[in-house]
Amino acid sequence: MPSNESAEKSVLSTMMHHPNLHKQAMADGIDLECFWFPTNQIIFEAIKDTERDANGEIDLATFVPRLNDLGLLERAGGASSIVDVFTHNVTGSGWTIWLETLKEMKGRRIGVVGSRSLSEASDSAEAIETAKNIIEALTGAVETKSRTQNAKQAVGVFFDTFKADHAAGDLVGMSTGLPELDEISGGLKGGQLWVVGAKPSRGKSVLMIQFAKEAIEQGKVVGIFSLEMTTHEVVSRLICCMARVDYGVLTTPKSASKSDLDKIKRACETLAESKLYIDSSANQTMASIEAECQRIKDLNDGQIGLVVIDYLQIIRSPNKSSKSREEEVAHSSGSCKQLAKHLSCPVVTATQLNEQNQTRESRAIEQDADSLLFICDDGIKIGKMRNGKRDTVMRLLLNGSRQRFE
Repeated sequence: MPSNESAEKSVLSTMMHHPNLHKQAMADGIDLECFWFPTNQIIFEAIKDTERDANGEIDLATFVPRLNDLGLLERAGGASSIVDVFTHNVTGSGWTIWLETLKEMKGRRIGVVGSRSLSEASDSAEAIETAKNIIEALTGAVETKSRTQNAKQAVGVFFDTFKADHAAGDLVGMSTGLPELDEISGGLKGGQLWVVGAKPSRGKSVLMIQFAKEAIEQGKVVGIFSLEMTTHEVVSRLICCMARVDYGVLTTPKSASKSDLDKIKRACETLAESKLYIDSSANQTMASIEAECQRIKDLNDGQIGLVVIDYLQIIRSPNKSSKSREEEVAHSSGSCKQLAKHLSCPVVTATQLNEQNQTRESRAIEQDADSLLFICDDGIKIGKMRNGKRDTVMRLLLNGSRQRFE
């Protein structure tokens, strides 16, 4: 396995002599996995819990006996090994280089183990999930950028966003195409997860496609992941909503009038020139959806305006037997929220409701969602809305023949 014993000893030695650098190492992500040699791992763990003398150094006169009392001295290589590490790099010179070396070695080890796991994947879905985990682990291992922002940075980002929102006028986010909903919510905003809840055949897919239609007409890059419908069905519903023709005309083309054909043709031309991407592949997992979203974003110069996932309960779990159904749905829900944050765009998905009008199989959905809409007999109810009034019922009803809420 890739390793560098000298780098490990140098970092440990510096940490033993310089308390500030010890704290910096912790903040920079130096952990047990950064050390490959078992003796160095034991010393690293012991350093974290050891008190220092008046000069801020580890006192070997107490450190060595303490390891002995814990039964760890022999496993750490004995007293001579501790002294060797302690005197290895007293000045702390080369600290940054040694720190980066430890991260580099950890990253290489992750790559070696990950490649083995990837070769053992049972199918493509598991391979994608494994690859995603490898990339995340590698990024975490070598990342040196601070995860926090100081006050000046945080306020600067806030004020830039505030100015942009002020310039946008009444609607801060992207329009849903439903003025009543826009007024309450301020539109679909980047980083938000919107969830549409309804019992079967109440219009979940219709409402999400209506959101997508509005984004498409605004020139946004839109990704639709349909786990239930075919690409043809998705396009049919979009055309119906855009052209305002009866859905029956699209399912039975012989019934189309000349006026219908003209509307359909114009809608097709608009849709064909749009930045729409549809994935109706079978057995999609959150990992495959995330990977495709990143590809779409890369194809469009880092831009993506809206992601629609239809719907939560039928996203496939890569770990078929290790999780309960509730855990699987909760994982998908949490991943959708993280996807919205990662892409900095709104993600819209749907969930089925049970007989008590609650989200099926996981209450985590309600916790993860920024906005939760319930399709009821008398309209669309705001179940949850960050910075908006909940329990409001908008008189927006499903017009099935036009595949839209009006």
